[in-house]
Amino acid sequence: MTLLNRIVSTACLALLLAANAAGAESLASIPNPRARNGTWVTDTSATLDPDVVTRLNERAAAFERDTTSEIAIVVIRSLDGLTIEEASNKLFQMWGIGKKNRDNGLLFLWSTGDRRVRVEVGYGLEGALPDGKVGAILDQYVIPRFKANQFGQGVLDGVDALIAVAKNQPLALTSPSTSSYDGTKRWPDWLPLLGVPPIGLAGLVGFRKWRRRRPRRCPQCQASMTRLDETQDDQHLSKGELAEENLGSVDYDVWQCPSCAHHFTLRYPKWFSKYGECPQCHNRTLLRTQETLEAATTSHSGTAQVTENCGFCTFTRSFKKTLPRISESSSSSGGGGSSSSFGGGSSGGGGASRGY
Repeated sequence: MTLLNRIVSTACLALLLAANAAGAESLASIPNPRARNGTWVTDTSATLDPDVVTRLNERAAAFERDTTSEIAIVVIRSLDGLTIEEASNKLFQMWGIGKKNRDNGLLFLWSTGDRRVRVEVGYGLEGALPDGKVGAILDQYVIPRFKANQFGQGVLDGVDALIAVAKNQPLALTSPSTSSYDGTKRWPDWLPLLGVPPIGLAGLVGFRKWRRRRPRRCPQCQASMTRLDETQDDQHLSKGELAEENLGSVDYDVWQCPSCAHHFTLRYPKWFSKYGECPQCHNRTLLRTQETLEAATTSHSGTAQVTENCGFCTFTRSFKKTLPRISESSSSSGGGGSSSSFGGGSSGGGGASRGY
């Protein structure tokens, strides 16, 4: 190879590396749509059509106006070396999506170059949108569209589904995530709400208890199965699952067939728990604490120190979070642009991720 060819090859390699670096975006460089122009969508990849962005902004504005909950839709080219779980959690905390003290925020993050999508759920919406249901929404409403290269429609369908469930509206889910392991289809969580006469919260709790403990038949020999007690089922749980049970974030039921010894495990995340999903071991064992370093005012933003520790694995991290400047006007009155930023909500890492 001549000296000239070597120089040309080196220059081409440098340009390629520079192009790849240009495709990566640091989280700090992603524009906050609320602070930028009072909207809800950021698409630095220029993938979404303008009419899709408009429709997403309309849906998000109506969602905030009707419920005070906030949803951010973010499309980027690259995760800049982070996992999508790390990126979504950090971005959620940086922007403070959801209202302060209600933590009713959602983040729909899609990295086009990594072909990964995630929905991050604030503490206050984890009851309506547990991890399994979020995963089922992605499986049914988003990923099939993405695989068919119908990206805009996939984002629209996914956002519509998330908003519907967050508002306690009925949503058809046929994903395996919504069925019990014995092949018997579960009743939808919202079915008791359609009862006549209305059965209220007590009836809903009773229905969920019945659904959990109803008799089950073995999928192999059709014999009646037995639900093991708390001591017996521990023998069938992994160390991570045992940690979740000990922390009270998830409860597990193990059903065993007395005839053929076949067994399966059912997972029941608690509606209200201070623990979120750990980005390292993916158990619901992550505890997050926050200490305000500088309070936000109407004239400037504040800062807080966030510390996260997993009660099962070795994961730990600490980072500073920007507290958005307090809006002098009501943060929920405009719905389409009067607020200067998101409302200061938090997430514990709940949600689901998918590749395509």
